[in-house]
Amino acid sequence: MATPDNRFSKNARLTQRGEFDRVFATPDQRSSDRYFTVLGRFCGEERARLGIIVAKRHIARAHERNRVKRVVRESFRQYRFKKLLDLVVLARASAQTATNDELQRSLARHWKHIQS
Repeated sequence: MATPDNRFSKNARLTQRGEFDRVFATPDQRSSDRYFTVLGRFCGEERARLGIIVAKRHIARAHERNRVKRVVRESFRQYRFKKLLDLVVLARASAQTATNDELQRSLARHWKHIQS
């Protein structure tokens, strides 16, 4: 019995600067709250892709930046996107003090808003 592939594979990521720049230049969707700003742009790829930006000036400690990125990746991986979008998630400073559950709920609201 084959197991489902639950990895966050390379083809599910934005990896090139130009890919990020295209989303920043002309976002088709935008959602924002106290923890994150999410920008989305329709793409021609076979699946939704994610780019994460957690600035050191907003969240100084590396282990906190890594925690926020892990929560974003896991939330993205579990959500089933109907629209094929390139998404960029920008973390805000308040994400540092939020619990993982608060961040998950925030991201779920963003994903629903972006999909509508």
